[in-house]
Amino acid sequence: MNITTESIRSALISTLMAGAVIGAILSGPLADAIGRKALMALGTIIFIFGNVLQVGADNIKTMYGGRAVTGISLGILSMVVPLYQSEIVHKKMRGRLMSIQQFAITLGTCCSYWLDYAFVDVPGSTGWRLALGIQIVPALVCLIGLLIFIPQSPRHSIDKNHPAEALATLAKIRGDGTTTHTDVLMEFAEMKQNITFEHKLFKEQKYRRIFFSGPENNRRRLLLGMSVQIFQQLTGVNALLVFAPQIFQSTGLPGRDAALFANGLSGSINLLATIPAMIFIDKWGRRPTMIIGALLCGICIGIMAILAGVHGYSYSNATLLQPSSVVNMQQTGSNPFYLTFDANGPTIGFLIVMYFTVAVYSCTWGTLGWIYPTELYSQGVRAKALGISTASNWLFTLAVLQLSPIMLEYIHWVTYLLFSIFCLIIALVVHNYFPETNGKSLEEVDLIFSCKFNYYDVDVHHPQTAAEALNQMEKAQQRNKAIYRFPFTPDRIPSNHHNRSVLPTHVYYRTHTSFVYNY
Repeated sequence: MNITTESIRSALISTLMAGAVIGAILSGPLADAIGRKALMALGTIIFIFGNVLQVGADNIKTMYGGRAVTGISLGILSMVVPLYQSEIVHKKMRGRLMSIQQFAITLGTCCSYWLDYAFVDVPGSTGWRLALGIQIVPALVCLIGLLIFIPQSPRHSIDKNHPAEALATLAKIRGDGTTTHTDVLMEFAEMKQNITFEHKLFKEQKYRRIFFSGPENNRRRLLLGMSVQIFQQLTGVNALLVFAPQIFQSTGLPGRDAALFANGLSGSINLLATIPAMIFIDKWGRRPTMIIGALLCGICIGIMAILAGVHGYSYSNATLLQPSSVVNMQQTGSNPFYLTFDANGPTIGFLIVMYFTVAVYSCTWGTLGWIYPTELYSQGVRAKALGISTASNWLFTLAVLQLSPIMLEYIHWVTYLLFSIFCLIIALVVHNYFPETNGKSLEEVDLIFSCKFNYYDVDVHHPQTAAEALNQMEKAQQRNKAIYRFPFTPDRIPSNHHNRSVLPTHVYYRTHTSFVYNY
């Protein structure tokens, strides 16, 4: 099987991305129908099947089919894994856990670069078949782990009227392992309250509910989720990573060594830069991290545009970096651009700034692009809305990867200038329109959008849920048992000094505003 033209390579990428878009959209209703755990297992099985098709392909049509099937699994898993994580993790460590997922992805990407290099000199088609086939091993491990160790999402269990299953799951991952632990019961009450209210108010859960504002403000939520996914691609970092080998070729590193070093360095920096996100992302907050990340990326890419503009671009017919020893997989396309730098100061500065941009992106937008959308939606529409926002990510990934070489060929360094402007606009949009979700449960985030707050009240103090209000009242009673009775009631009783409510003003107000939501 020969893949010898740029059009075939482009079609293979497009097929994978198109499959991911379809998979992401289908994953929404599937996640609600069969559950998060079952869909993760199904996505893994589809991935294994698509991978087998690619490994055994002896013609281009079979390869296209394998790429499409693999793309569908990619779309499913990229939606349902963050969805499951957001529903099962505690609000105080949601960002850290989901950052671990991003770390695992970058670790796999980094390993894949070195595995490709390990098999690059294997004769015939055996090399690339081994590189593709080895992916089946971790997929099988993942499938076995899903079936044996992973519990169902407690929120999905409540949504499907299985409260006992949800309580048992919470007991395993919270408190001391018992269903009577205070933290377990409080969180269960919070979930149950919110989902029961939603069932009473919205008996029919259809797609059209996502696109209307209404009392839930779902349209705004969907636009925010899609915006984050789209902004992640408009930072332009993926375009930098794709053409890293060509940039390294201009420094005088020839052939396979340049491609290996560029890809390996990209993967290693991407991997290492995810570590700070795992440690600090729940301390930094979502809004500050996105704003600072976009500003730094914009400044860095702007510096790259200046360096490229001053030292010039010229279109070249240089061959793309691929090892000539890979039989039947030779590439004869053209390098879309060629830096006229030498291997001295300007080129070194360009590369340093480029990889610093990759590092900034990895610990900000590379991670938050997948965390923030999962925190926005209410239970009834969460899976479907997240499927749409994830599909928008893959769609814009395809657009950026396809348009970048064309832009670099015709408008040269202005390409980087455009990405820099995009980053600055992104920072401004996040500052003006994006609310903070860090440290809030999914039910508390639901209240932010359900209440009559203006779109620009991004730091508004949200009312707590009934369960949280009860918890706070109990703590107040424990601090001064002589004054406060528990359980609290809104009636007034005389005290030793003067007649007043048993609740302090701030507790009384917060309690009453909280229980308004508990119809």
